[in-house]
Amino acid sequence: MKALLEKLSLLSLSLMLVSTFSTSTALPQMISTFQQQGYAASQVEMLFSISSFAIMGMLVINPFLDRFLSERSSIILGLSFIAFGGSLPVVGKTYALVVVSRVLLGMGIGLINARAISIISENYQGNERAQMLGFRGSFEVLGNAFLTALVGFLVPFGWSWAFIVYLFALPILLFYLLFAPKRAVVAEVASQKTSAKFTKKDIVYIVGLSLLAGFVININSANSLRIPVIVDQLHLGSPRQASLILSGMMLMGILSGICFEGLLARFKKQLIIVSLLPFALGLFMLGVAHNLWLMLIGTMLSGFWYSIVVTSVFSNVSNKISPQLIGHATTLVLLFCNFGGASAALSSVFFQKSIHNLVLPL
Repeated sequence: MKALLEKLSLLSLSLMLVSTFSTSTALPQMISTFQQQGYAASQVEMLFSISSFAIMGMLVINPFLDRFLSERSSIILGLSFIAFGGSLPVVGKTYALVVVSRVLLGMGIGLINARAISIISENYQGNERAQMLGFRGSFEVLGNAFLTALVGFLVPFGWSWAFIVYLFALPILLFYLLFAPKRAVVAEVASQKTSAKFTKKDIVYIVGLSLLAGFVININSANSLRIPVIVDQLHLGSPRQASLILSGMMLMGILSGICFEGLLARFKKQLIIVSLLPFALGLFMLGVAHNLWLMLIGTMLSGFWYSIVVTSVFSNVSNKISPQLIGHATTLVLLFCNFGGASAALSSVFFQKSIHNLVLPL
């Protein structure tokens, strides 16, 4: 039982890692509110990307902070930032306060992001590691799905109440303090005293995987932003229905985490390539969807295989890179991942303008 609780305490850290877009269901109401204050819709959408830039900033300075903060202290501070910083819009509906809130939320996630993944890579080996990484991905999506669904029920009371969901970080913090091992590093890694360095081959390999992860995360984040707006603008359904569609996509991510170990055993090195094909099919269905059912099927298909691709990236890094360098490699991958999330709003605007310019002369 103790070993199970320790595993759950480590996995629970991933519940809030992709929560930056959990409140995107409130976006149409936020756009309406802030347009009255003189802000463009694109500026409101950027509020959800600010957190990703803050996460990237924290990932860059984490090696410096590690000299002063222990792993446990960083996680405590990070979850506190998520809870109290993320929920600030409940206090007031000003644009500046939401900006501060999104920055604090990103800082909190950035403090625990790489640690939540490297802890697993350092403490488990072989099939158990693959299983834990798969479960970690499921917990990540489970947290996002739960928060997104909860937001759907809170939005009718006013968009600012959607941000109260970030207080969910407090019970996660309590669970971590009660059950997490105080020293989550295996003896073999801790006892190694030789300093390992990345080879050129390692760097090329990591950067290649990082670019892939950043690309699919950019697409998935753009979907999270645009689906509520599309449902609203095309009058396909209510904000609650848009929230349920996003939750359906995320729940498929939970299923993918459960299936990951089996899929990895079946397809091995080809798993990423195999996953990209149905992922593209799901995106195509989203592109042609003119009703909620087709949109739901497309989001669920893309959500399942998106999670498989991202989990495969971290699994490959864990298997190919020296144990001493897993933390640094994970940080590099996460930088690209968060850049993909941060640029989602910008890429959406870019493609909208590009498509408009292409069809205008016809």
